[in-house]
Amino acid sequence: MASNINIHFAIGKELQSPNLGRFYKRNGHKGRIQSDDRCIWLTRDKEIIAAARLSTITEHHSSEQRKTVLLRGLWVDKQQRSLGLGSYLLKEICTKQINLDVDLFCFAYEDAVPFYQKHGFKTAADSAPPYLLNKHKAYNSKGQDIQLMVYSN
Repeated sequence: MASNINIHFAIGKELQSPNLGRFYKRNGHKGRIQSDDRCIWLTRDKEIIAAARLSTITEHHSSEQRKTVLLRGLWVDKQQRSLGLGSYLLKEICTKQINLDVDLFCFAYEDAVPFYQKHGFKTAADSAPPYLLNKHKAYNSKGQDIQLMVYSN
């Protein structure tokens, strides 16, 4: 990894600049940063080259409360792909940004499944909370071939 790359962290509402939203739009990602998302991004010479969003989902099951983190929008600039930036960002998220007692899920397009598997994710068809299972069904009913995955350290 080049030494001129910097990593940044912020909660969505702390973001003072729309640069992260522009980065996503420029690279084809349609999701919007929510006010309580945690955002992590890499810059080179003040230019965003990779980014990810983490959303915390709290679900109540009987008397138990379960927190789940959904990795959204892990994206690398089109001109910067195949340089290890996505791997670097995902490793940072999995090792430093997520508590060990919180499940980390993502929705992965079929072509990205091997990337996530290489970094410790596995298919989560049965282990996901109902909210994510319903979202997964909705994606697939629209014809999107997306896998629901969970990080397994």
